[in-house]
Amino acid sequence: MSWCLEPQTCPGVFYGTTAQDGTLLRLRVPGGCLYPAQVQALVDLGQQYALETLQVTNRANLQLRAVATAPTAPMLRQLQHQGLAAQDPRLDHLRNIMASPTAGIDPQELLNTRPWCKALDTWIQRSLHLVGLPAKFSIGLDGGGTVAIGTRAPQAWVHRYNEIQLSVVQVSEFEGLPPGTHWQLALGGDRQLFPTPVLIAIEDCVTAVAALSQVYRDYVAQNPLPTGKKPRLKHLLQDWGIERYLERVEGHLPRPWLRHQPPMPRPAQTDGHLGVHSQRQAGQVYVGVALPLGQLTLTQLQGLAHIAQRWGPGELRLTPWQGILIPHIPEAQVSQVLAALTAMGLSTPAAHERALVACTGKPGCGAAATHTQIHARALLQTLNTQLALDTPVNIHLSACPKGCAQPSPAELTLLGTENIAGEDCYHLYLGAPEGEPLYAAIPATQLPAQVLNLLRVYQQHRTSPQESFGEFAQGFQDWPLALSDATDTWLAPVAHA
Repeated sequence: MSWCLEPQTCPGVFYGTTAQDGTLLRLRVPGGCLYPAQVQALVDLGQQYALETLQVTNRANLQLRAVATAPTAPMLRQLQHQGLAAQDPRLDHLRNIMASPTAGIDPQELLNTRPWCKALDTWIQRSLHLVGLPAKFSIGLDGGGTVAIGTRAPQAWVHRYNEIQLSVVQVSEFEGLPPGTHWQLALGGDRQLFPTPVLIAIEDCVTAVAALSQVYRDYVAQNPLPTGKKPRLKHLLQDWGIERYLERVEGHLPRPWLRHQPPMPRPAQTDGHLGVHSQRQAGQVYVGVALPLGQLTLTQLQGLAHIAQRWGPGELRLTPWQGILIPHIPEAQVSQVLAALTAMGLSTPAAHERALVACTGKPGCGAAATHTQIHARALLQTLNTQLALDTPVNIHLSACPKGCAQPSPAELTLLGTENIAGEDCYHLYLGAPEGEPLYAAIPATQLPAQVLNLLRVYQQHRTSPQESFGEFAQGFQDWPLALSDATDTWLAPVAHA
């Protein structure tokens, strides 16, 4: 292979990241928006590599797996021309800008973040000093609508943390500040999102992010880690604290920060991005489709693009929950769109499909202990055929402790562990993988039945259909006895940890 840059741990397109099944390429899609020419470029790329599927990631990127050769110069130029690759290869490692997939069409949003997402991407493309930042440098924009990517989400599984997150809030004239909408700054580190008292004028979005990143980059340059890796923002926050960081950044701004008590998280609609929903544009709806484990065939991608062009302006939107939205569909055409989706094997999913996430696992990741994609599909098959659940339960299958597929705590975590007696195994945790698991070293062949029984206990003993699994699990003390009663005769008992 011949790559433009030296390989890095986080995948890109100008360098190869080696996996057990070949090389992994990751294409950034700022804001998750795809247009017809971009879709065609992706289809062409997939066909040249003889790939059947693409994968939408939890940052609304697109991944190509098992790539055998480096992209040719014409391929790379085409991706750059379509805005699917960095204009300067040295910036290729930086993460995707995240924004709500319903930006501009959400009836409840305070601000359409799409123009600001574009402005930030343009700034990144022109800011070569960002080469010095680690690959996990990430920016998120939240317009205050129903479909949130940050602190407004009511359930842990909706959260997606970014190192710099700007969320739009409404300030009244009675609070001693300029009334209207502002960005509220939050900082992410060590799997947590820390609200700050800083308010930023909407028009100062790029200026503020530039100052935050400049101080961050200077810290990275002056404080290399003993491992030789670049420090993350979490290291800066641990070293300096939030207030010192904000003071340093303020020195790079044309005027001081506005400060205000961070607002309380505002409830957001769970799964608001799936199914058929009215837009703020009268007579139009968007249709949200979940992709099981983020998998999308080239044929399905072409079919979705055809639907978007036949009944709308041709736009598709990738979501941070590994799904796709088709916006601007006339209400009168919804039945035809749903029929076309069904014909492609895509439809509004069951509760289990909406909330189950899994990392790449073997053979795609060198750090993986288990084949999570295979096991996740087996689990979905069991749950879809044997359990009717009205409330989604967020289940996270991770092949190693890094938990790449979902940075925030899940309601139920299945952590892959070492191969035992020739079979992949999982530790089962209620919530985050901390302390002792509820069940240890469950063989992968028994995993679907064990999870099924766990969810049956929840369904039978919860106080109301509105009680989430996470809420139920925190207060329920009789798991061993209840699971014993719920266990099917064909399932061999699993020793409690």
